[in-house]
Amino acid sequence: MLRGITVKSDEEIKDFCTQNKITTAFLCLPKDAVSAQVDILYSLGIKTFWNFSHYDISKKYPDTIVENVHMSDSLM
Repeated sequence: MLRGITVKSDEEIKDFCTQNKITTAFLCLPKDAVSAQVDILYSLGIKTFWNFSHYDISKKYPDTIVENVHMSDSLM
């Protein structure tokens, strides 16, 4: 629990997404961790991402909808 929000472990994500019909994922991960996580989420049917990482999801999965947010650009 983090400020009243339940944080799930990697082992729980598949069951959670399946049970709750998740359609969008928010990614706040280091660049080297994103690829594997996106592969899992995409395999679960998630094709909409709000991406705060510096990883190009649409390059590997062109049928996804991705909103890329680069905090350093937003602060300028």
